[in-house]
Amino acid sequence: MTSTDYVVWVRRSGYLTIGMALAIVFIKLYASIETNAASMLASFMDALLDVLVSLLNFMAIRYATKPADDDHRFGHGKAEAVMALFQSAFLVGAAAMLLYQGISRFFAPEPVGSLQIGIVSTVVCSVLTLILVMMQRWIIRKTGSLAVQADQAHYRGDLLMNAAVLLAMVLVANSLLWADAAMAVLIALYLFWNAGQLSRESFKHLLDEELPEVLRQKILATLTDLPAVKGVDQLRTRQAGPRVFIQLRLVLADELSLHDAHDIVDAAEQQVAALFQDAEVIIHADPLSAVPQMEYPFSSTAV
Repeated sequence: MTSTDYVVWVRRSGYLTIGMALAIVFIKLYASIETNAASMLASFMDALLDVLVSLLNFMAIRYATKPADDDHRFGHGKAEAVMALFQSAFLVGAAAMLLYQGISRFFAPEPVGSLQIGIVSTVVCSVLTLILVMMQRWIIRKTGSLAVQADQAHYRGDLLMNAAVLLAMVLVANSLLWADAAMAVLIALYLFWNAGQLSRESFKHLLDEELPEVLRQKILATLTDLPAVKGVDQLRTRQAGPRVFIQLRLVLADELSLHDAHDIVDAAEQQVAALFQDAEVIIHADPLSAVPQMEYPFSSTAV
């Protein structure tokens, strides 16, 4: 996938998400007012948060997909991770409010209004959310966008939340008023967990965590068959948005001419870059005699 295709698909995801999220918010707002249920209020607050986050996410995607410039030579891809970190902060705030509301309802239960409206609205929102999650999943497979993944994490959680709200409505209908407060507390705890997972992924990108070992091994395996290559030293990898950055030193036989070494390095950069949708590869050549102890020495058959 080209950078242009990436931009097109993540922006389409943004338009789709915002439109669907607004529809869900209005449905849940109406249901929350009519039912006066803590679990429905929790569901509405989460949906409202999703809209705000999706708007911020959309702006982050527009910035992250801008090409590199003189002040940002590595591009703007980390904007996605920064926004994902903001999303986790929003989640923590919403979870804290819901936890307080749920615990309060335990000690001071309030009557619940029209349960039929609550049940129907929850089912409708679940169907809309499921459609959105499936479409986002397809876009993630095409782009690998961290911002879209963060958005999808919200809406996958919403599916569980809707199921919890639906269960609460059924139990309340059978005079189990504590179920409403219990579901609000469970939803809050789930949002705390979701925020933690999202923060972890964001920090991995912002702190330049290495690519997974399986990808590093693919890079090394690609270099094994190149002529006169004795090994690899100082392999460094990271990711910012959709782009992967790879730097390494290619250890070559001492007898190679500068021209031959240059050709091997060019071939190595092209082959490594071909492993990824969007990669910037920088390879430096070292003579074998200058690297007595390399990080990844090659045998004649394997890495």
